[in-house]
Amino acid sequence: MKINTTLARSLRGSAGLRALILCGAGASAALYGAPAFAQDTPAPAQTTAPAPAAPQDDQASTGGDIVVTGTLFRSNRDTVSPITTLSAENLEKAGITNVADAVRSISADNSGSIPSAFANGFGSGGAGVSLRGLTVNSTLVLIDGVRTTYYPYADDGQRAFVDLNSIQKSNIDRIDVLKDGASSTYGADAIGGVVNIITRKEIQGIEGTAEGGVSEKGDGGEQRLTLTAGYGDLARQGFNIYVTGEYEHDSLISAADRGFPYNTADLTSIGGDNFNVNSPELGGAFGTRLGSTSAVVRPAMETTAGNIFSGAYIPTPGDPDATPLPTRILNPAGCRANGLTTQHTDATGDYCEENTIPYGTLQPEQTRYGATAHLTANVGSNSQAYLTGTYYHSKVYSEAAPFSVRQRNPINTTNLVLPAILSNGQLNPNNPYAVAGCVEAVSCVDAQLSYAFPELIQRATTENDVYRVAGGISGKFGDGWAYSVDATYARSDLKGTNQGYLNIAGLTAAIENGTYNFVNPSLTPQSVIDSISPAAITTAKSELYMIQGNLTKELFQLAGGPLQVGVGGSVRRETLDNPNANANNAFLGLNAVTAAGKRTIWAAYFEIDAPVLTTLDINVSGRYDHYSDGFSNFSPKVGAKFTPIKGLMLRGTYSRGFRAPSFAESQAGAVIGYTSATLPDDVVAAHNNDAYVQPYSIGFNSASNPNLKPEKSQSFTGGVVFEPAHWLSLSVDYYNIKKTDVISGGPLAGAALDAYYSGGAIPDGYTFVLDDPDPQAPNAIRKVLIVNSPYANAAALKTSGLDVSATVRFDLGGVKWTSQGEATDIFYYDFKPAADQPYDHYVGTQAPYILSSGAGTPKWRANWMNSLEFGKFTLTGTAYYVSGYKSVAEDQNGNGATSCADNLYGGTDPNFGCRTKSFIDFDLVGQVKINDHFTFYVNALNLFNASAPLNPANYAGAAANYNPTWTQSGIVGRFFRAGANFKF
Repeated sequence: MKINTTLARSLRGSAGLRALILCGAGASAALYGAPAFAQDTPAPAQTTAPAPAAPQDDQASTGGDIVVTGTLFRSNRDTVSPITTLSAENLEKAGITNVADAVRSISADNSGSIPSAFANGFGSGGAGVSLRGLTVNSTLVLIDGVRTTYYPYADDGQRAFVDLNSIQKSNIDRIDVLKDGASSTYGADAIGGVVNIITRKEIQGIEGTAEGGVSEKGDGGEQRLTLTAGYGDLARQGFNIYVTGEYEHDSLISAADRGFPYNTADLTSIGGDNFNVNSPELGGAFGTRLGSTSAVVRPAMETTAGNIFSGAYIPTPGDPDATPLPTRILNPAGCRANGLTTQHTDATGDYCEENTIPYGTLQPEQTRYGATAHLTANVGSNSQAYLTGTYYHSKVYSEAAPFSVRQRNPINTTNLVLPAILSNGQLNPNNPYAVAGCVEAVSCVDAQLSYAFPELIQRATTENDVYRVAGGISGKFGDGWAYSVDATYARSDLKGTNQGYLNIAGLTAAIENGTYNFVNPSLTPQSVIDSISPAAITTAKSELYMIQGNLTKELFQLAGGPLQVGVGGSVRRETLDNPNANANNAFLGLNAVTAAGKRTIWAAYFEIDAPVLTTLDINVSGRYDHYSDGFSNFSPKVGAKFTPIKGLMLRGTYSRGFRAPSFAESQAGAVIGYTSATLPDDVVAAHNNDAYVQPYSIGFNSASNPNLKPEKSQSFTGGVVFEPAHWLSLSVDYYNIKKTDVISGGPLAGAALDAYYSGGAIPDGYTFVLDDPDPQAPNAIRKVLIVNSPYANAAALKTSGLDVSATVRFDLGGVKWTSQGEATDIFYYDFKPAADQPYDHYVGTQAPYILSSGAGTPKWRANWMNSLEFGKFTLTGTAYYVSGYKSVAEDQNGNGATSCADNLYGGTDPNFGCRTKSFIDFDLVGQVKINDHFTFYVNALNLFNASAPLNPANYAGAAANYNPTWTQSGIVGRFFRAGANFKF
């Protein structure tokens, strides 16, 4: 694919967005904070106030010591790295009620991020951020500058991340998003940037929130409650203690609750195809592995006597010259009358078309609750200690369509038959071809089955309990010395319950014994249904122990201020136990994912800040990490900021970073994922283009590799911060990142498949699981069902782009107007699958398609908030923009694939669904402050009821025809919320 990603073309193609951003430089602009020169946080003295009056991108110079994300030094100064701050006050104005939505609203969050709506993915139940599109394992999430434990489920079974759904919001003061490599300060996983969640240090009195909401359609109801009580004044009494708790519940929205085109796979009325039906030209109900909840059969015979999974289709049993027997619906009444099924008859016989999309979940049901106890105490006159403990519970529930019996994971059941003779010797009443007195494997005709059990809707529940205890002390002593020590323990206990998957042993017994009634399923005893599909329950756990300490000193004065030196060290212990949810391959269709490991990491680091001139500050830092599982890494960083005149700052950084291999990648792990595949033309011809060689799902099984090296990165940022007046601030930052030794599962999988089908040499370490022989062409080459390979350091990635952020403030005579926002333009995002392969180009396309639900890499993301304050009233409108993209992907279609002929939708018309349109969503929040104790508010989210753009190529679980990563609000529709904040 050859995508032109030059800035000139991007601006020509996005004229409306360009105008919006340029306008923002003079009167309005992009989202949450302005670059008001400094970086992130309010001074520690600011406690009960939820946020600075004028939130900023970077950090306001508020006076006093402040904790600055990305540096060891506590000061009221600017940083060399771009930082966006989301204050509690601004999140409230924007109507954002949880950490996941807050962090993912940042325009720098892009490809590879995990939305809560993707509840059927490998990271089921979790939500993750992917700054710069470098995937969730390259963004480090901290709480008060300290690491926390990973979610026990990894994205795609490979990429470890911190679950944003399991972080309490009610005690958050602000969220700092450092959009620069930070391995020199924090170590691994900070290649793309850092999200630092800063909690409140002091709360006095009682405060809380009560809130409820519902969509315009009357579903997706939300209830939220928070309550906080605190006592003590740090300044007067020397201590503060508070306890805070919160509860939130969001109701499920089913695809059945939304209209066309989100409730069907039949898009023929608008020029697409009908993917509800099993292509009749390929054998009616047997053209694919799909099946309806009405049993359909055709004649077959077991190729291995007694093995019901070895059936081979025989069109004319007993007489090769006879007319082929047609497929038939077992129930004499025909297809199920459930409103989703249509009966068809064609040359192959009778079969049922079923629209399975309405079974799916568009918004999972979520329940979150938790509590935190926090103590802060002054120790003497120069030190302060804290102790905090948190428990948080997150439960996510979703549903999806019943599974077909025709699966290929972990065994091939596409040739499953209902035998003519049951295990007790009786004639099988479920087999219409059975004849009394027939001889098995000689004259008995079996019934090849296409079916999905109507009683067995897929139901997935994940429950995550997170426990975290942290404590520390910081202070000053002597002449310019400062120190801090932090210790933490965090644990995540995850329980996953999957219902509706088919137990192979139970299914086999029910078929061989005839205990399941395929003719009239409603007559089947519940005990038989339970034996076919018992609940698959797995538990997983991750843990983190950590202690870190820093020491800083002002050595002497330079022309621009004191030369500061800081050193520090840390040690942490990480463990993970995520057992195989499909142990012993007991269930059909349930992905076998496993990961386990433990390691200890020691680190030492330093930082030097040298204001060599009043206009020039140089910062140098470095960190050395040693991992007990066999590797070490040094990460340096250098940055500078130059202030030639008041109100203008130039800044830049160069850094090297790394990401340590995850436990799944390097210690004990394996995962199998599926994607669509098309066989080579010569293979298709060898099988006479029959059903066996039509597009199908191929599995890629990646296994851990103890010889992996860490991924490496080089990052460069350069920017300008312009603040000519107190009412205007603007920043523009360029970033350029390159990753090498990128860990990839099966990087040579494509080459291995090509070698297999062409008769060439298969790369070392690659093996295949082959399909059974084609009954219609038994001597032709068999197709590959699963590619087995180890993870390898084989790939490279490079990306660059531009961040623009601005804030404008006006006092219009009794009315205060604040307009602020941010936008990110990705110039290019290129990925090299292996050393001997060219770069694939992802920007503006649905690539990387095999990553995180095929969400794609939109070129632009932007946000724009405008807030009016007049008297007791505040009215805030926030717009969110994501640009459109082509529904093609070089990681799926091959390098150079750009035309609609490569459309991932797969329809017969390549132009249909070839491009997904841009999306703009607008939220409006009104607040009225009744008095010092009560504030009431009303939110109208997605005020203009914008619909999610059509995106039939997306594969996010049960979602149909839209992209939940970028356009979830468009599927929920207009949403109303009302609540009250109180404080005493």
